[in-house]
Amino acid sequence: MSKRLLRGLLMLAVALVGAPSAGSGQEPGPEEEEGPPPAEETDLVFEREVFQYPSFVRRNPFVPLDAANTGGPRFEQLSVIGIMYSEKPNASVAVLSTGGVEVADDGTVSPVAGDAYYLKVGQRVGNVTIVEIHPERVVVDVEEFGLTDRRTLAFQSRREGGTQ
Repeated sequence: MSKRLLRGLLMLAVALVGAPSAGSGQEPGPEEEEGPPPAEETDLVFEREVFQYPSFVRRNPFVPLDAANTGGPRFEQLSVIGIMYSEKPNASVAVLSTGGVEVADDGTVSPVAGDAYYLKVGQRVGNVTIVEIHPERVVVDVEEFGLTDRRTLAFQSRREGGTQ
């Protein structure tokens, strides 16, 4: 007999021995039942994930705390050295400086070395924004660490108790 014929007979024998005969009286196993059991009816429920955000504006955590102060001097470094006042609010100009002025005993006024900034209402330098310009004072908004505080810069004169 050839190998091919022998292999075919061996496969036939395995197939006959492994398959149960119809008249053998054995009951089929759980794998041999007629199809899968009927599925139980289930209700489909669709749940949606809901996100809630705070109603207030949060500070961006990736911006450094001193980012607002990088464009110029801080409020503590500024003083008023001049005001060009006009009845029209947009025409007035406040002169702020990091140096200041010095008044001699004879009344002579001379500037102290420092940068000078000529600002109108709405303009910004450092952490200071000009809000109002009056004949003797300048109202500003100072931003520090994300909070805004309204402050006033005024001329310092000898009659008001100033050092100049």
